[in-house]
Amino acid sequence: MEYSIKALVRKYKKYKHPMRQSSRPFTDSLSYTLAKNSVLVTLLVGFSLSCIQIAVDFVREQNEIQQFASEILAANQFAAADASFHLDAPAAEEVAKGILQYHSITSVTITNERDEVLTQLASENTERTNLTKGFEIFGEIKGFNQPLYFKSGENIGNLRIYIDPALASDRFIDRSILVLLSGLVRNILLAFILVFLFYRTTTKKVIAIGAALNDFDLNNPKQNRIPPVNKKKKNELDDLGDSINRLLDIIYRDIKKREQREKALHVSQKELTYQANHDLLSGLVNRRGFELHLFQAMQSRQAENAEHIFCYLDLDQFKVINDTCGHIAGDELLRQISQILKMHIRSQDVLARLGGDEFGILMLNCNIKNAKEVAQKLIDKVNQHRFLWEDKPFAISVSIGIAPIGESINNTNDLLRNADIACYAAKDAGRDCFRIYTESVSDIAKVHGDMQWVTKINSALENDRFCLYAQVIQPNKPTDRNGLHYEVLLRMVDESGSLISPNAFLPAAERYHLMTKIDKWVIENQFNYLSKHPEHLAALELCSINLSGPSLTASGFLKTVIDYLDHYQIPAKKICFEITETAAISNLTDATTFIEAMHSKGCSFALDDFGTGLSSFAYLKYLPVDFLKIDGLFVKGIVDDPIDYAMVKSIHEVGRVMGKKTVAEFVENTEIGLKLKEIGIDYSQGYGIAEPCPINELKITEHS
Repeated sequence: MEYSIKALVRKYKKYKHPMRQSSRPFTDSLSYTLAKNSVLVTLLVGFSLSCIQIAVDFVREQNEIQQFASEILAANQFAAADASFHLDAPAAEEVAKGILQYHSITSVTITNERDEVLTQLASENTERTNLTKGFEIFGEIKGFNQPLYFKSGENIGNLRIYIDPALASDRFIDRSILVLLSGLVRNILLAFILVFLFYRTTTKKVIAIGAALNDFDLNNPKQNRIPPVNKKKKNELDDLGDSINRLLDIIYRDIKKREQREKALHVSQKELTYQANHDLLSGLVNRRGFELHLFQAMQSRQAENAEHIFCYLDLDQFKVINDTCGHIAGDELLRQISQILKMHIRSQDVLARLGGDEFGILMLNCNIKNAKEVAQKLIDKVNQHRFLWEDKPFAISVSIGIAPIGESINNTNDLLRNADIACYAAKDAGRDCFRIYTESVSDIAKVHGDMQWVTKINSALENDRFCLYAQVIQPNKPTDRNGLHYEVLLRMVDESGSLISPNAFLPAAERYHLMTKIDKWVIENQFNYLSKHPEHLAALELCSINLSGPSLTASGFLKTVIDYLDHYQIPAKKICFEITETAAISNLTDATTFIEAMHSKGCSFALDDFGTGLSSFAYLKYLPVDFLKIDGLFVKGIVDDPIDYAMVKSIHEVGRVMGKKTVAEFVENTEIGLKLKEIGIDYSQGYGIAEPCPINELKITEHS
């Protein structure tokens, strides 16, 4: 909850003068923080600069060793050459002793032209001093060689000296220590100077501002002001004081205004509470508010053993009106239905709009008999209503699911689920009626099972958990084209990775209008697979894809299929769509329109399950299909049943007269295959030919 200014004032008074109540540790002070940061920064920067200076001095020291060696060799090469020429060992020894006078030179060797040693002397102290033993950065003893030449330029020997870099750089250690210590002292002095400056220029003034703030009375902020820190020139701290003074003026004015706002807020809170629990379009209780009523009803049922009923209402034709006439018409329809329902429920009942075209009614202290009467009355009243929009009348109906609030109901979700299931049962029974959750356990369980499949299907579509299978269709006699010919099949993959047969989920998909979504998924994914596998597409003669009846009448489905063909650049002549005989006859006009449109693109069509309809031959001349797939019911018994044999033969002969190829399904063994060849059936399909397999496991080479 938001605090008022007066509450803040009271809180401020309670904790006023914190500096006087407790002493702050020095380590928490601003001065200590500035000092610590200043010391750390200056030490880090100073140490880095000292290291750089030492590194430069080290490189220079190494160069001086090289230069020193060159000078010693140059100064003694003539004396060494004379001794080498005359093979005068004593003279060579004198030269060596003179060179060893330098303490950094550890040994000297003079040889003749045959590399025979005339003299080889070493310094008496060849061990490194204790001071330089730990400094391995100087490296090992280095040797330097000077060839000796006679006046004619002839090589007469070599002069070699060996220098210990650690001995030659003994002064480097002293200089490095001096640099580090002087830098440390300098940086510490600099840190204390910075701390003093920070305290004088910043910390002291901040403390003064804090002390001044402790003396303020927020009830009378105009009586006190923060004094200026600098009287001559203003800086940022003076600007801060001015800002605080202005803020106190604003607080003083806001104290008065906030009192008025709090009064207005109390009034507006009631309005917000109403809006949070009511639907703005219809004025009814919304889902949030309705769930609160349901929760209270469940509590009263447990405490008072009262009987309550929950009704879930779903308009049957709302989507048609909303899509054809627009959202404005849909909103107006919802308002009119809300008024009708409100007029014909009991005064103690709670009516709510749960979302979209869904309504809920909580019938308090009501038994099942009375609930049925009210539900039927509402169905009749909605049915009698004619919605007019732009002079066009629309008939409306409603399906109602009734769920008693019984002892088994533990929460509102269970109650909403039960009513939703009952409403699904009402829609499944033909709409414009009501169903009670406990009225028919078997029907409700079936609907509940179908709803679970609906959830699984939608999840599979969203998460791409369908997979494509294929079953080969084999020609019964040699043809000019011997490419890959198969029917595309569908499997669902559950969350554990197991495959689910379409017989398990397709009935629910047909019942709850999901077949068009599945058809689109199959077409798009099959076209996508073909486009990504050009070798498969090149070997393909014909690919058969099943279409459901609802897809033939779905708005925009034809355009979607054409768009997929163009997008994935699939040759239309390689695609065949299969339509069941029942779907084609039930939607004859739409089916004919779809077939003719796709024929113009180059696709072919097959009439699936042919022979099961009552008027198969009568409608066949109106359907411009290319293949007749003879239903397996006749094919399975063709060997032993003469009637099945005659049916298959008659279908083939009619198809041949009309210029259509025939395909026999359910070819399970060789005997059936031979009978089909005897009749002249063009193609065979079934487990006796090939079992379904994942589409990526089809063997292309056998058919290309």
